[in-house]
Amino acid sequence: MPTLHYTPAAARTLTCLERGRRADSVKLRRVRRALDRLAADPRHPGLRTHRYRALPGHAHRRVFDSYIETGAGAWRIYWTWGPADGADQAHGREIGAVLTVLLIGPHL
Repeated sequence: MPTLHYTPAAARTLTCLERGRRADSVKLRRVRRALDRLAADPRHPGLRTHRYRALPGHAHRRVFDSYIETGAGAWRIYWTWGPADGADQAHGREIGAVLTVLLIGPHL
């Protein structure tokens, strides 16, 4: 089971969903359920994980997106195998069972 690491942007999104003016307990529950599934099995059928080819600012990485929900305004988890700096990433495969969550939010 991979260890999840979060970029500052992903961590900020989780914090905003937990508390503050934009707290959303329903969305937070969905995000946490999807993150639990991602940590257990990135290929879980409910996540519908696939490679994402156009994530701004991350062109040098093999980025994947996984569903949190479907429909209008649906949210996704954008992630990559390996550490946040991408130094140990090799062809999008599992490196030391570390998965870095790059972004959490609406479909781009």
